[in-house]
Amino acid sequence: AAVTFSTVKGTIMSVFLGVGRQRSLWKLRRSSSMVAFQSRASASVTNTTTNDAAAVTACLNAPRIRGRNDDALARYPTLHSPGGLLRAMDYLGTVTFALTGSVTAAQSGLDVFGASIVAMITAVGGGTIRDAVLLTKAPFWTSETEYIWMTIVTGCVTFFTWPHVLEWQQKRQEERRREQQQQQQQQRRSDRGNPSLPTPATTTATTTTTLATSTRRQEEPETMEPPEPKSYDELDATLDTLDAIGLSAFAIIGAQNGVRAGMPIAVSAICGMTTSTFGGVTRDVLCGRPVRIVHSNAEVYAPPALLGAITYLLALKSKVLTPGSRLSAAVLVCMGCRYLAVTYNIKMHTWDTQRDGRGVAIRK
Repeated sequence: AAVTFSTVKGTIMSVFLGVGRQRSLWKLRRSSSMVAFQSRASASVTNTTTNDAAAVTACLNAPRIRGRNDDALARYPTLHSPGGLLRAMDYLGTVTFALTGSVTAAQSGLDVFGASIVAMITAVGGGTIRDAVLLTKAPFWTSETEYIWMTIVTGCVTFFTWPHVLEWQQKRQEERRREQQQQQQQQRRSDRGNPSLPTPATTTATTTTTLATSTRRQEEPETMEPPEPKSYDELDATLDTLDAIGLSAFAIIGAQNGVRAGMPIAVSAICGMTTSTFGGVTRDVLCGRPVRIVHSNAEVYAPPALLGAITYLLALKSKVLTPGSRLSAAVLVCMGCRYLAVTYNIKMHTWDTQRDGRGVAIRK
């Protein structure tokens, strides 16, 4: 019994000693693993803090981009990048479109409120149709609210100040007519003092021809002469230039929005044309006028915008030109086409419905 008790006691002691040894080893391992875990955690926290700091620094140093998130389009106008210049052209075109929209609305009989609304629609209507219909997203001016204030203020100011501008333009034209008449009179006086005057026989024949012509005119029934066409002066040239700049910028920005949305090149080109011309479409519909881009009452307008958008998209797809070169090529094409259209009065072909009888009777 004594041997058995001592044996059991030794066995129990060895078991307890073994358990204690294993527990000590487990504690040692646990402490070492905790130290390793803490070291790894501290390293991870350090890396995370470093990455967060780098991200915050990058966000602070990055340009402020909101709304139109385009790499080539800066948030505000600057002279240090092509995107900044494009934004400046965008602002300039927005103000010009609002001005022309307000003038058109006032000439159509709308009041100051209607003229201001039409001014805003003319400037941002194309981009609104592009975003809401073609790209199915919120219109850009919901986040870039400066466009609302620019267009409404421009429309309201134009409504009250443009009559004075027209009076000034009319005075300038009258002064030019007087100057031309004075120059013609001086030319006639100088011709009278010229020794190479017509002979008496030539003078008599000329007088007889003049009397016969006047007698024939008296016998013929009088017809209404068409009004004298309006002269093209500096004000018209300035407005056409600013309008062409805005047309180019809107076409490029619309094409950029189409590319950013993953649209094919044809749809992106249509986005560019829609952005630059459909504000005017909405303006003409509201004012009860023939839509300009689908009537040949004036020179071509939508085709230059479409060509400018296509030029930008082709340059972008080629991946050869720099961003500045792409924008410059598109602007030159669009403005060049508009210059040729205004200079040579280029219009799209239409049917001569009054002569050939192909028109459809319209109930008035």
